[in-house]
Amino acid sequence: MDMLRDKERSSVAADLEQLETVRIDCYMRPDVPAVIADTITGVINRLQALCDSGIIADYEVNHWPLDHHVTDETDATRGPTRHELVAKFERWAEQHGYTLKPAFRREEISVSPLGIGCDDPYKRIRVPVIALALYEEDSEPEMETAELRGVVPYTEHPDTDDERTYTVDEWLSAVETKKSDVRTRTSRHDQATQLEGQQ
Repeated sequence: MDMLRDKERSSVAADLEQLETVRIDCYMRPDVPAVIADTITGVINRLQALCDSGIIADYEVNHWPLDHHVTDETDATRGPTRHELVAKFERWAEQHGYTLKPAFRREEISVSPLGIGCDDPYKRIRVPVIALALYEEDSEPEMETAELRGVVPYTEHPDTDDERTYTVDEWLSAVETKKSDVRTRTSRHDQATQLEGQQ
């Protein structure tokens, strides 16, 4: 069982090297029950610990944006809508052979309460309670050219028997395990160096 867990951890962190140059944008739903709020607080505390230890460059916590822009032409600093943001995430997943389903889902909703006479149904995007977007530290997430390094949760090998979805908790655990392994190797190296100097 431990070997299986180690394999899962190595897989989920395989393409996330050099995290010290990565900024993480943590997106969460604004209206969650207290029990889930505690879980989100735990995720934020773990991100803070990774930042404090230098494993990641920085992080930011945001609520998921609205589906569409609020019609305020005076707001020149507006960020992307939920549709724009998720579309960018989906492009990243497609380029790497992943999918964001089932964590992210598109649902068609009729504008008419009865669904009659509606030629263009509204497409709503269901987002996870919490998700992470990994960007290069010096890039702006609002920019189309921003370098997106990863999105969690994501699913590997979609529509196959090997399909596997990685959650935010699993990703954080993999990074924390990797951090612990690096510290252990560094400590052993330092001890060996000290012993060699005493001979």
